Amino acid sequence: MSEIITVMIVDDHEMVRKGARGYLDAQPDITVVAEAESGDEAVQLAREVVPDVVLMDLVMPGMDGVEATRKVKDISPRTKIIVLTSYHQDEHIFPALQAGAISYLLKDVKAQDLVSAIHSAARGEA
Repeated sequence: MSEIITVMIVDDHEMVRKGARGYLDAQPDITVVAEAESGDEAVQLAREVVPDVVLMDLVMPGMDGVEATRKVKDISPRTKIIVLTSYHQDEHIFPALQAGAISYLLKDVKAQDLVSAIHSAARGEA
């Protein structure tokens, strides 16, 4: 893939955001264009940067990841959202997929698998 994929990371834990950003910024075809620590901030930043892919946490204070996913998709239907969560139960994942997320990954995902998922999402593949 020759085009740069722009990514926004949304998680209320700074270490998760910084860790993901550190690895993703080292990829030649991925650029992290924004980080948000809440759903509200994610929606605001999505309007400004219109990322190709969003890594979205589900459980955050204030607006949760499901509602943030819905609002980001309303703002930018072309943006692909990957839920990045520690929950694997259907009652947490299914609403996010219904809201417009293209796929989900557990937070213990291997770094290279995260990169592969971002590439797939950017191509519109689950």
